[in-house]
Amino acid sequence: MIVSIHQPHFLPWLGYLNKVFNSDVFVWLHSVQFRKNYFQNRTKIKNSDTDGELWLTIPVKASLADNIDQVKIADARWANKAVKTIEQYYRKAPFFKEYFSKITAHFATSELLDEINYQTFMILLSELQYEGKVVRVEELKIEALDPNLRLIEICQKLEANHYIAGKGGKNYLNTQQWSEAGVRISWQNFNSEMVQYPQLGKSFVPALSIIDCLFNIGPVKTRELLLNAWQVER
Repeated sequence: MIVSIHQPHFLPWLGYLNKVFNSDVFVWLHSVQFRKNYFQNRTKIKNSDTDGELWLTIPVKASLADNIDQVKIADARWANKAVKTIEQYYRKAPFFKEYFSKITAHFATSELLDEINYQTFMILLSELQYEGKVVRVEELKIEALDPNLRLIEICQKLEANHYIAGKGGKNYLNTQQWSEAGVRISWQNFNSEMVQYPQLGKSFVPALSIIDCLFNIGPVKTRELLLNAWQVER
């Protein structure tokens, strides 16, 4: 069984979902420390007027000690603003009308960042026909506090023998401990510059939110990009 594990992101980019779609089980790791000014509460979309990128951000109120699942929205007006921004730059995209309302449906349904991220994530997986399983980490009752051992314990609880790790994991994963646990690591090798598709505007902008891809080329072709095996070193 192949497992990948990641902290929640807001409308994540293709590389994030590439890990998910190459996994049998994806673990939603939201019981760890919130990271300020990161992708947990923001994502990049394309300004099709200038061919540049812009941040779509959920304003939050969080202390350094807060875990991701404790973080609250700071201003409920963000949802209306985000909906208008997405509509402004993507209304001419071929698949915009079909998926716009589905993607934004849960923007204003909770005061918790994690719940908004989770609901929109699950909608995306449904529309893209993810065939694996999503597990919220609390379901596994993990005891390890060390980041490396925590990931190993998650894999063991799921009886996984294969783990997909991001390239950043090479900086902290103890590969000997993984080998001793009987779990093989594959290092994701996702090159956003090489994963291109038709976009609104004149120039291609890489590493944007998954909604840029979905609105422009639809779920079938987006899914094909996510499943490209060459993007994961097995």
